[in-house]
Amino acid sequence: MRFPVRLLPLLAVSLLVVAATFPQRLPEDRPPPPDLNAVKFSLAPSVWIPLLPAPPTAADFQVPAGRPRLSYPLRAPMTQPFGCTDFELEPTTSACRGFHFGIDLAGPDLAPIRAAADGIAYPFADTQLYGNHVIIQHRAGLSTLYGHLTRFSVAWGETVKEGQVIGYEGSTGNSTGPHLHFEVRFAGSPLDPIPYLEGSPPDPYPLPLNWPGMPEVPQVDRF
Repeated sequence: MRFPVRLLPLLAVSLLVVAATFPQRLPEDRPPPPDLNAVKFSLAPSVWIPLLPAPPTAADFQVPAGRPRLSYPLRAPMTQPFGCTDFELEPTTSACRGFHFGIDLAGPDLAPIRAAADGIAYPFADTQLYGNHVIIQHRAGLSTLYGHLTRFSVAWGETVKEGQVIGYEGSTGNSTGPHLHFEVRFAGSPLDPIPYLEGSPPDPYPLPLNWPGMPEVPQVDRF
């Protein structure tokens, strides 16, 4: 049976009414979901960090004095500190039943997350573990990680400034509710973020030779 041509204008008006009644756009204050095809997929941070390009570090670099080395990525209550924990979802280590490699800061859902220092950002899509997260490579062997994001606002390899919004708080991955999981790593190894956020601790040990961003050590031929 053919559809009467004279009814086409009426059908078009009806479709417009339905579209207006059920808008497809998300509310302005709710960012859209991440484009998982536009980001790299996750491996352990200790695998990625030695491979990711970092900003160049001068041979005479010194830790800045008179201010914290890193700024808070989110001003919110800390719900879990760095270190040993009885929380069953954390990985077991030789020293602890569970170990938390960063700190958790629980702000409002979709709160903007900011870079803790200048660096180069790398977003990762992850449906487990850290969830959608960003690793930022900083100078002098420091890296920071921002986990459980609902959306990224940086591209792979983008240069970012301290305080720049890099994503939005969420509860993706291994998470029991909206929060930011924040890590600080030196040469890929996790450290308590609090001393870096509230002071300028010395680097704990020398970096491996030719670490990303550091001046290359010339190879010496041996005969």
